[in-house]
Amino acid sequence: MMHTETPALIGIAHGSRNPTAAVATESLVAKAGAILRVEAHAAYLEDFASPSIPEVAGALADHGYSSAIAVPLLFTEAYHATEDAPSELRDATLAHGLDLVQADVIGTGEDLVDVLETHLAGTEDQSVRGEIVLLAVGSSRPGANEAVELLATALAKRTGRDVRARFATCAPRLNDRLEAATTPGTVLPLFTAPGLLLDKARERATGASWQVLAHLGDALAPIVAARYETALEAISAREA
Repeated sequence: MMHTETPALIGIAHGSRNPTAAVATESLVAKAGAILRVEAHAAYLEDFASPSIPEVAGALADHGYSSAIAVPLLFTEAYHATEDAPSELRDATLAHGLDLVQADVIGTGEDLVDVLETHLAGTEDQSVRGEIVLLAVGSSRPGANEAVELLATALAKRTGRDVRARFATCAPRLNDRLEAATTPGTVLPLFTAPGLLLDKARERATGASWQVLAHLGDALAPIVAARYETALEAISAREA
């Protein structure tokens, strides 16, 4: 069996019952892998989506890999990034013997502001209108929602538009803004892929005559690739 030195990429997603979510996630991970020129696979944290992290690790081990770098396809350091993913990676290491390193999440930094600005600019033919609501899933973890709110502030500063954060699972909620706004605006989803939460939000927003933009998808591939490269540099520095 060939021993492969360059770590593979594993893109860790939450998973969704929306059948198009896996297609979008796998496309994003494949594009990041193409940028890096490494083998790349998506893995999912929830039982209703597959393959799992241990399943992907097993497949990589069968292909001769001894290591992989896992990038959580998440925007904040919430429960899935700090508890679920590390636990799954530990289980996969024990089961298959791979050296699995968890990289940083996508985050809410300037590189994401760049992506969001480009995403808005790319929809000018659809007449992005009114205020912009940056819609995120939401978290009970301290600091996670605040990071999204700071991202909205940064995007507002960059674009000169009115941008405010709202959440699908906690306050302040999208519905509250839909009811309070005097004129319809635009919902900008902070989602890597389609999902049931985004489906419900889209239905409510379009019912209120708001425009809802697409999930971010492949546009995030350069950030995912950058997170892999940063983790690889850290590994190389430790081994030097």
